[in-house]
Amino acid sequence: MKNTSEASSEPTTRRALEWCTPPPELSLPAHVVHVWRADLGSKAARLRRLERNLSADERARASRFRLGRDRDRFVGARGLLREILALYLNASPGRLSFGYGAHGKPFLVGDEHSTLRFNVSHSLDAMLLAITHLREVGVDVEGVRNIGLVMDEIGDTVLSEPEKQALARFDGEDKRTNFLRFWTLKEAFIKADGRGMSLPLKRIDVSSPEGWVAVLDKATGEWRRCPRWKLRTLASVPGYVAALAAEGQDWRLALWHWPGGSSNDPA
Repeated sequence: MKNTSEASSEPTTRRALEWCTPPPELSLPAHVVHVWRADLGSKAARLRRLERNLSADERARASRFRLGRDRDRFVGARGLLREILALYLNASPGRLSFGYGAHGKPFLVGDEHSTLRFNVSHSLDAMLLAITHLREVGVDVEGVRNIGLVMDEIGDTVLSEPEKQALARFDGEDKRTNFLRFWTLKEAFIKADGRGMSLPLKRIDVSSPEGWVAVLDKATGEWRRCPRWKLRTLASVPGYVAALAAEGQDWRLALWHWPGGSSNDPA
């Protein structure tokens, strides 16, 4: 796979809104954000192949999972992260090395990889990976299952007042879906920012329909838009809600479906 700024594989606007099979010659233009969707419901043989590329630290982390299902999902997510990134870098998946920021955000180690930015999220059997050049990015995916319980437990502590007001207009399934929309947008933003959960979530608002994020100015009590970031809810994956945040306002989006998924991968 090419690591280039040429736009030979840039999709049309319409295709960018759908999960597509990537072309054989795939490039990453500087003004495009790629998001990959993959299924973690891997068969044993595929998991063994993915695990061979993991570092000793990653294998140790995998061994600490109590449930085999959770271990397999971790192995699948880390192995697929390595495989997909390796395509952009013309490198061996097992030779990639990761570092971590002060709040845990991963990055690639090595000057030859310094322009590539990425972020990964997985929930149940769904994994998303966002990749860009020279712009910070965050992605989040959450399963719809049991979201009602989570919404009741954390809604008051993580939602801004504008988000609460917007959510109050909905009932039932619509309320749960919109809560997840706010939650994934907010998670994507704090991951892109790099400070994660250290940011005061109640002072961050993502309820604007235009894809903006706003931060509460404590001194004035006013909500101020952050033009550095653009947020977007991603195309539907059955049973999940997902969102992306990326630096700048000038980027376009391409959604790719990793072809190595299981036979149960949603269309």
